[in-house]
Amino acid sequence: MSIELINEYKDQVKSLGEKVEELSKQLKDKDSKIKRQLILLEQKDTDIEKIKKTLKEIKELTEI
Repeated sequence: MSIELINEYKDQVKSLGEKVEELSKQLKDKDSKIKRQLILLEQKDTDIEKIKKTLKEIKELTEI
């Protein structure tokens, strides 16, 4: 009976190890997605500033 318990324990440890690996992968995937979104947000801020500058230049040109 003790060998059965040991084998069951080993199976549970293996199963939990696989679950940890799966969850770690999911966490890395989510982290990557968040980083990509942050990069896009930063690029949008830069794009908005460029547009503002261009609009200001156009406005100045039309005032002449």
